[in-house]
Amino acid sequence: MKLHASNTQLEELIQELLNQMTSISETRRTQLDSLVEAIKTDISSFEKAKVMMICTHNSRRSQLGEIWINTLADYYKKTTIEAFSGGTEATAFHPNMVKALSLVGFEFQQITEEENPKYKLTSLNDEAYANLLFSKRFENKFNPQKNFIAVMVCSQADGGCPFVPGSSHRISLTYEDPKVYDKQPNAIEKYKAKIYEVGREMLYVFSKL
Repeated sequence: MKLHASNTQLEELIQELLNQMTSISETRRTQLDSLVEAIKTDISSFEKAKVMMICTHNSRRSQLGEIWINTLADYYKKTTIEAFSGGTEATAFHPNMVKALSLVGFEFQQITEEENPKYKLTSLNDEAYANLLFSKRFENKFNPQKNFIAVMVCSQADGGCPFVPGSSHRISLTYEDPKVYDKQPNAIEKYKAKIYEVGREMLYVFSKL
């Protein structure tokens, strides 16, 4: 594994979520299997699977999916898998998601102070993941323009983008938006629950690769 040796918290989280994979329903496993097959197909066809997680604002769920896939690709040494994220519009990587991810073991460095700040994920080795995390449209120049797997992680983007230009596959894998808890006292706990949910499911995907 390539996680920083000091990041035992994140390694422990991965092991904990591995033990929880049995809680994933058969219906959900079928949806996740579609992503597994798309990844296998693109590795065979293009030598690398580029997975782009897409939601409306690229502020929470799509960022989370990108982070988990790249973390697990690093953890399991799957060098032929890389994740990206984008939205149908750009806003900012939401601070509640950044905070919740930091609390469970992911490490970030904020690079810029602008309204849509850029972050570097430092819980991985530098050579493992060089992309900056910030909110952007899915067709942004930082994202692949063709031969990528479009994973629609919110119902609004799923319904609004029946076709994603350049994609090799389009998969619907929606999650409830944790933003509904933003003004509640338990917001961070709800965000952490979403981190665990997506983590379990992405671990399931990697267990099939």
